[in-house]
Amino acid sequence: MTTAPVRETRSSVILHAAIDRGAETTECRVRNLSATGACVDNLMRLTKGETIHVIMGTLPRLTAQVMWANDRLAGLHFDRTIDLAAARQHRARTDQAPSP
Repeated sequence: MTTAPVRETRSSVILHAAIDRGAETTECRVRNLSATGACVDNLMRLTKGETIHVIMGTLPRLTAQVMWANDRLAGLHFDRTIDLAAARQHRARTDQAPSP
């Protein structure tokens, strides 16, 4: 019998991250966050098993795998444990025009 991996404690958040799948990058809302993953709005129609990059807070670019997805949300698993405080730091959104 295989045991499920231990899930990290999640925190409900309202953050923005950029999801990069190579040909397109889209801003999305992060709904919950843990040191090993996140739940995000699925604006890009991400699919289970897809590998993407996440730009969030002041963290270096993250690689993540889509663990599950539906029409509204997607669950991501990061390739490494992240610093939650750095993930919550402000970053300029990619869809905002620069200030004059």
